[in-house]
Amino acid sequence: MLSLNPHARPADTPLFDSKDPVLLLDHQTGLFQTVKDIGIVELRNNTVCIAKAPALQKVPIIYTASEPNGPNGPIMAELADAAPGATFVPRKGEISAWDNDDFVKAVKATGRKTLVMAGVH
Repeated sequence: MLSLNPHARPADTPLFDSKDPVLLLDHQTGLFQTVKDIGIVELRNNTVCIAKAPALQKVPIIYTASEPNGPNGPIMAELADAAPGATFVPRKGEISAWDNDDFVKAVKATGRKTLVMAGVH
């Protein structure tokens, strides 16, 4: 748990250790139409950047889609190129990825404790 108290940790202790996180991405293209604060092109570009930076640091990446053939659409195709080492975990319609046993197992298999999550909703 990150404390906002500046006295809770030594000053030379980093806030973020690249050896600990796993990145979880859930960017289904059918949901992009609901985003109103930035354009779709910028959203797609930002998501690619979110995937590329951790890949450079060898941070594990897991991406998922609740039902790729459903109304929420498939996961962004660009993610496969941006993070070729990422693990894709399909879900069987579960809205929350945490309700999918395969997703939970994939996260636990990384051995990482810090979860960085990004998604449309």
